Amino acid sequence: MEVCLQWEGAADQARQGNFTEAQARKVVSDIAQRAGIGPIEFTTTKQFLSDWITSKEATKAKGTTARYRYVVDEFIKSLGTRADTNIGNIRPQDIASFRDLQVKDGKSNGTANMVVKTLRIPFNLARRQGMIISNPADAVDLLAAERQSRTTFTREQIASLLEAADNEWRGMILLGVCHGLRLGDAMRLTWENINTERQSIILHPQKTRRSGNGRPEEYPLHPDMAEYITKLPIKSENAKAPLFPNLSKRKLNGRLGLSAAFRSLMHKAGIVTEGEGLERKEGKGRRFFELGYHSFRHTAISEQANQGVAKEVRMKLSGHKSNVHERYTHHELEALRKQIEKVPSFLNTEAAPVKKINQKAGMPKNETKPDSGTNA
Repeated sequence: MEVCLQWEGAADQARQGNFTEAQARKVVSDIAQRAGIGPIEFTTTKQFLSDWITSKEATKAKGTTARYRYVVDEFIKSLGTRADTNIGNIRPQDIASFRDLQVKDGKSNGTANMVVKTLRIPFNLARRQGMIISNPADAVDLLAAERQSRTTFTREQIASLLEAADNEWRGMILLGVCHGLRLGDAMRLTWENINTERQSIILHPQKTRRSGNGRPEEYPLHPDMAEYITKLPIKSENAKAPLFPNLSKRKLNGRLGLSAAFRSLMHKAGIVTEGEGLERKEGKGRRFFELGYHSFRHTAISEQANQGVAKEVRMKLSGHKSNVHERYTHHELEALRKQIEKVPSFLNTEAAPVKKINQKAGMPKNETKPDSGTNA
């Protein structure tokens, strides 16, 4: 009877337009408490998203956390006072409006889609915890966006960069193009990461270290990098001394960061990436360049592929664990041409006989090469 009377009182207030969300929460909480399951705690959107970001700081890389925090802060700002209401009040329209606001501010469709994908993560967690019935971000469609992809440096461009670089940048370039290291991992290397006796590099990428995935891996040094290291002056007996004393003190991003410094080095070497003068001149979106330091990672993996290194070995050398590896593999036309020309002619079978394998020796019986004048 007490519960029913409380419901009736709440209904009367609602008819008069005086029934607030806070009162509704109290009614439900009181009912749950009388039922013996304790008071129900309602979490606001602002509180839940803020707690989620804090939890990610311990498991995600610094750059990832910063990107998440930016999205959460901007989304909370877009909600206004509604951010202080129950998380169950968030509707798909709220997230769609936030997505569209990104485009209105001058950001690309890809960046706008990124904020939707980011918000799907915490709201999915709220759904699993029973705070909401469904994920409102899942009901928001992504905008059509042209995929941006990086290209690779040519050998001529790499030679120009090495010529224009000082000694420390030469090492950074070689680490990128020979081993596919990311900029942050390269600049943080210490002498502890180098095994001169085994001619190897021991590395635990920053991208996987914070998430607790993987462990340090040992990779053989490319001859170019091994030669560079043997010529480096050892200024400290401390194994934790940086390999690049000057560059290791600088930040990665920002106007004076290493990314910007490398772009200046590219310009010094006469390399201007396609469309560099045509990037977004207005708006707040992240600028994307087809060529940058991360292109060395694409270059290193593509060079291995074009030289016939097996995919499994390439993945091992680059530290890739999934098919994301395919995005880093750019086959050169001539390398592909050599592979397709291994298939004998279907028109002139005499000019390009199929090689028969000697089952005992495992060697080709017929080493005859196709006539260079044959149109295969």
